[in-house]
Amino acid sequence: MNRRAFLKATGVALGAAALSGIPVRAQGLEGEDLANLEKALKEALGKGFKDLTPSDLVKLTTPAIAESGANVPAEVEVNLPSAQVKAIHLFADKNPTPRLASFMPMQALPYYATRVRLAETSAIRAVVETADGKLLLASASTRVTVGGCG
Repeated sequence: MNRRAFLKATGVALGAAALSGIPVRAQGLEGEDLANLEKALKEALGKGFKDLTPSDLVKLTTPAIAESGANVPAEVEVNLPSAQVKAIHLFADKNPTPRLASFMPMQALPYYATRVRLAETSAIRAVVETADGKLLLASASTRVTVGGCG
């Protein structure tokens, strides 16, 4: 992506976020690719990034730096009763296939831990679908020093 396309895409994304009421950070997450994420969200959930609500009820834990993208631990904890959690989804913005996993906890604890494969440094998103239709979001970034998707 050249500089002009990057600045245009960033301006459009920030403008859309400002109009939608999403709080805009001064600096985005490292490895953020909202265009790629948006397509995956539409396919998986039928909703876009603007429909997600950042929430302290969802805690996403990933390493800040991973030596290899082939095996990166990710842990999602949801501070809601299990009956209120319909599904937990993981996405990596920059992966060729951004949707990493989906988990339906049913009557189990609303917790999910796995190891994921990252193609490169990427923002990772945990999206929690609640029983009442809300989509709660937690985001983190992992810097990958050696790619994992081949």
